[in-house]
Amino acid sequence: MSKSSQIFNSLSNHRTGRALRNLFGSNAPENVKTLFDVKDSQMASAAGAGLSPLVWDSCPRGQILVDPTTGHFIGDDFTFTNAESYTTAKDYVLAGANGTFAATAADPNGVALLTAPAVDNNECNVNHAINPGVIKLDATKDWWFEARVKINQITTAQGVFVGLIEDSITMGTTFMTDNTMAMKVQDNIGFQILAATNTAAIWQAVHTLTARVAVDATLTTATAAWVKLGMKSVQGVVSYFVNGVPLAATTSAAVNYPLDKYVVPAFATKTGSAAANTLSVDWWYAAQTR
Repeated sequence: MSKSSQIFNSLSNHRTGRALRNLFGSNAPENVKTLFDVKDSQMASAAGAGLSPLVWDSCPRGQILVDPTTGHFIGDDFTFTNAESYTTAKDYVLAGANGTFAATAADPNGVALLTAPAVDNNECNVNHAINPGVIKLDATKDWWFEARVKINQITTAQGVFVGLIEDSITMGTTFMTDNTMAMKVQDNIGFQILAATNTAAIWQAVHTLTARVAVDATLTTATAAWVKLGMKSVQGVVSYFVNGVPLAATTSAAVNYPLDKYVVPAFATKTGSAAANTLSVDWWYAAQTR
C-alpha cells in the first residue's frame, strides 16, 4: 500500500475524513495514490508537461494535503490570467527597463509571458511578492522547485534567469547589467543563460551569495522549445534537473550557497540586440518540509 493510501486510511470518519472521501470518491485511497504518489509513476513523466517524477519523488505532497504540519506545497499555473496584465497587486513584482508581464493571449491552459521589447538592453524581470518567501534555503529541511519555461530565441546576445531569489530585495530595474548580462549580486539559486555576444544559448546552474558561482556552466544547450528546470535539496545537497533528468552537478551548504535565506520564484529576460526577447512561464511549483 502506498504512503498516501496509508495516511488516508488512517483518518477517522470525522469531518476531515468525510470531506476527503467526498472529494476523492468511493475509491478514495486509490484515487489519492494516483494523484499524489510520484514513486508509482502514476503522475506525470519526465518528458511530459507536468511535474517531473524524479524531482518530486521524495516530496510528501499527499501527506501535506492531509497534514499541513508536514510542510507546504504551492505554485502557480497561471490558469486564471487570460484577461490579466500583472502588476504588483497581482502577486508579482515587475521591474526592468520597459518590460511587460502578461498572460499569453488565447491560451486556455494559462501561460505568463515576460517580454523585453526590441531595443538593446531592455529587460523584464518578475519575482513573487510573497513574504517571507516560499522556501527557506535550509540545510536540514528538504525543499523542491520546478518551472516549465520557454525562450523565443537561442542565437543572439541575451540574459535569462529562472529560479529562486532572496525575498527581501526586488530584482530592480537592471537585474542584469547592460551589455555583459551579468546578474547583480543578489542571493539566488537557479538557472541562467549568460550570452554577452551572439552565441548559442547555454543553460547554466548557478547560485549567488557574496559572488556568482557557476555550479555547471554547460548544464544543457538551450532550445526554443518548452523545458522543465528543477531543483531539490535533500539533507542540504541541491540537485539540478532538466526535463526531469538529474544532472551530475550538485551544490551544498558546504560550498557557500545562500544558506538560510528566504527565497521566492523569480524570472528574468534581457535583450542583447534590437530584437525582442520573451520568456514564457507555463507553471512553477515549490514545496518544503517543516
